[in-house]
Formats: sequence, structure tokens, C-alpha cells
Amino acid sequence: MALARAITRLAAMSLATTLEHAHLRNHFHACAFVTGTAEERAVIDPFLVEGMRRGEKAVYIVDPAHRNEHQARLGASAPSPDLLQVTTWNDAHLKGGSFDQVRVMGALDQMIRDNATMGRPPMRLVGQMGWMFSSPPGIEQLIGYEAEVNDLLNRGKTPTVCVYDVRRLSGSLVMDLLRAHPLTVMNGVLHENPFYTPAEEMLRELQQRRTVS
Repeated sequence: MALARAITRLAAMSLATTLEHAHLRNHFHACAFVTGTAEERAVIDPFLVEGMRRGEKAVYIVDPAHRNEHQARLGASAPSPDLLQVTTWNDAHLKGGSFDQVRVMGALDQMIRDNATMGRPPMRLVGQMGWMFSSPPGIEQLIGYEAEVNDLLNRGKTPTVCVYDVRRLSGSLVMDLLRAHPLTVMNGVLHENPFYTPAEEMLRELQQRRTVS
């Protein structure tokens, strides 16, 4: 019931634009809730392709089992090979076999800096989040990471989308993810997120939960 009310509130906060044509100004971090591969491609492919058309590098972090497929599909639309980087979550979120928030944020910061040093406009970054369902070491850091990375992405003005298969998420996890992301994508439409909670408040609440448990 709470999740249904949340979806209703999100619908009222629509920015009346698809993700691909969004002009982000104040926030750059969105979660996209999808119901499978077809919907993900319908939302994410145009977002990355439109960015490449504008000269913005596309970085796509995907399931290792499907990397080559994504590379071939999106590569066919890339104006030049250097505008597309398809990597796997084993080389990003789970590098070294675990999820380490500090390491992941450090690598992301370096990627953004390197892109800027080359004189390029901000990249467009998409991460598939299916790795979380394997419950890797460090998974308890996920919501804190999603909350804290907002500042880094805002500084670099880097449009970033975390893709979650909503069919596999509990209602409470969906709400935590909504609270950690200032923007969300549902049914292909970008929304300002009325549930967004600033990182300081969110991290304080997460600490309180750990203390109680």
C-alpha cells in the first residue's frame, strides 16, 4: 500500500520528459525501476545513444554474461569507438570480489576527472544493479553509497542512472532507493523524487538502524 502511494506521488512529479532528452541542472543521479531487459533497453539505449550523438561519452556497467551483446548493439550507434565504454560490474562495483563504497566512489571520481581532463563534456553513466542479488560482501553499504554519491555526481555534472529490476525488490528496499536518489525513472518518464532525503539525514538514519539491530 505504501509503495502504491509512492508511485502515485511520483506520477505527480513528472518532469514531462523522457530520460534521453532531459536537461539536468540541480541533480544528476536517478534510479530507473524496470521490469526486464526489454524495458531497460527501451529506456537506457536512447539515453546513451543521444549522449553519444552530442559528443558525451557513454559508460555502461553491465552483467558480465551480456557484455559483448551490449557492446555490439550500442557500438553500432556510436559515432566513434572512443565514445562508448561497456564494462562489467565485476570490474566496477565488485572489483576484488566485494562491494567497497570507498573504492567504488574513488574509481568513479577518477573516471569523471579523467574525462574532464580530456576536454570532453560530462559523460553519461549507467549501472545495472543486478549484482546486488548475489549478496556480495559489503552489500550492506549499498544504500549509504547511493545516498553519498550524489554530491560527487553533482560536482561533475554527470548524468547517472542506476537500473533496478523492480520485480526483485522488496517494498522497503524500493523506498530506501527512492530516498537515496533525487531523480527516478518509471515507465520511461523522468520524475523529480519527492521522497529524496539528503545524504546526511539518510546516513544518520542508516547508522541508527545498525545500532538498533
